[in-house]
Amino acid sequence: MYYGTGVTDRETPPPKKDVARALLLRGSVLVHLDPRTRGVVVPPWLAKQPQLVLQVGLDLPVPIPDLRVDDEGVFGTLSFNRSPFTCSVPWDAVFALFGEDGMGMVWPEDLPTEIADEVQQAIDKSAGPKLRSIEGGAGDEPPKSRPARPHLRSVPPPEPEEKSETPSDEPPEPDGDDDGSGLPPYLRVIK
Repeated sequence: MYYGTGVTDRETPPPKKDVARALLLRGSVLVHLDPRTRGVVVPPWLAKQPQLVLQVGLDLPVPIPDLRVDDEGVFGTLSFNRSPFTCSVPWDAVFALFGEDGMGMVWPEDLPTEIADEVQQAIDKSAGPKLRSIEGGAGDEPPKSRPARPHLRSVPPPEPEEKSETPSDEPPEPDGDDDGSGLPPYLRVIK
């Protein structure tokens, strides 16, 4: 399963290694991973959560001189609370890669169950269009038709009321505070 735009049903997503290397050429990379996956080596206090994001790059403020992105995964000595720790992240643990500019890729089939459930709940709650797999699948639903919206139309301004040219024999109705000045009560001079 692969989500994206501009990809046909026949295309497969590019290898994670190629995406990571392309993003590294543009700056740092945010590696989204499940630290519970076999083979992941990260600080122990981070190893039990369903998602971890590591920032790697060639020109970070704290350099990673041993950074390696190869067929096996991402490796290097990262800084955690200003303490170095050598990390090992196999590609099986990685489910998303994003660059500094927000461009990147997600591999939905590798999402941790908890994250996939949260994403699905957010999709179900949203009123917007649903995401769908471009490969198509048993769970895909055809888009539901939306109710027709009323069309906007121009409405002419109301016509001014015509005043009668003939004088009325009836006196104007007093509004309770009429002192005969013709001014509204809040503008009258009180002596």
